Amino acid sequence: GAGGKGVWGPPGEVYDLEEVDVKDPNYDEAQENCVYETVVPPLEEGAFEKTLTPIVQEYFEHGDTNEVAELLGELNLGSMSSGVPMLAVSLALEAKASHRELTSRLLTDLCGRVLSRSDVESSFDKLLRELPDLVLDTPGAPQLVGQFIARAVKDKILSKSYLDGYKGRVDCVHARAALDRAAVLLKMGLGGLRIDNLWGTGGGQRPVTQLVREMTLLLKEYLLSGDNKEAERCLGELEVPHFHHEFVYEAIVMVLESKGERTFKMVLQLLKFLWVSSIITVDQMRRGYERVYMDIAEINIDVPRAYFILEQFVDKSFSAGFICEKLRDLCPSRGRKRFVSEGDGGRFKLESY
Repeated sequence: GAGGKGVWGPPGEVYDLEEVDVKDPNYDEAQENCVYETVVPPLEEGAFEKTLTPIVQEYFEHGDTNEVAELLGELNLGSMSSGVPMLAVSLALEAKASHRELTSRLLTDLCGRVLSRSDVESSFDKLLRELPDLVLDTPGAPQLVGQFIARAVKDKILSKSYLDGYKGRVDCVHARAALDRAAVLLKMGLGGLRIDNLWGTGGGQRPVTQLVREMTLLLKEYLLSGDNKEAERCLGELEVPHFHHEFVYEAIVMVLESKGERTFKMVLQLLKFLWVSSIITVDQMRRGYERVYMDIAEINIDVPRAYFILEQFVDKSFSAGFICEKLRDLCPSRGRKRFVSEGDGGRFKLESY
């Protein structure tokens, strides 16, 4: 009675192995030494999106790539593994910039563990083919996919020759836009753009020095591509409307330091475009110009023709209609103050705009 009724007996008691009755009609000698394993059936195509979408959406909340890798490892993805990057990127297109950054990190961490480089390449091929449908919900999808491609090449989960494979054989205008975007970014990467920080973080969380650097790179990219709408989108994604005066300032300084008329005309065109689209407000435009006015003497030390170029640019800005007459008249001239008019008796133009 060790332990009482209903227990297995005293501690430490060893039970003999159960004898097998070989005469039992249910006895199967072949089954006696079998090792059983759990077999996970392949994930069906119809259940793929339904199963993986919650995993990716939860990842956007916790940011743990290891957890995603473990969950995917428990699934028998089979030939569906190449759909993982496409699903993640598709969800990120409609999400925030921070979620796109998380998606780029996820693809990098999964490659070699759950995904192969051929899976990543196949997924981006499909994304390029699906762009006509993606732009219906996300108009900026071609540019965003291009950024994902550039980041994947930089992170070495896509080969450097990936873009070369599409040269001369792309008919879709959206696919061409995506590939052109990737090519421009990779070219700029050779000149100092940090593609590994392509998506950045929320506007208010970044230091001023980083914002200035990103605005400068944005302007340089615009001078390469000439795409006003893309510049508008990138400026909006910085999420710092209170700091757009810095963009105006950097744009005008870039004109003063440039050689030739191309930069002059392109920056003038961009500022007018951003003014008409209301991305840059009256106050931000004014503050940007006034900051250049304040610094022109110092700028002129390194750029001897700065005063002359600035006066020309200000006059063209007024003619284009995105600065007022008062702001134009505040523009300093080398060697003397600007007057309200030539017949004002020497009264300086000091009132604020």
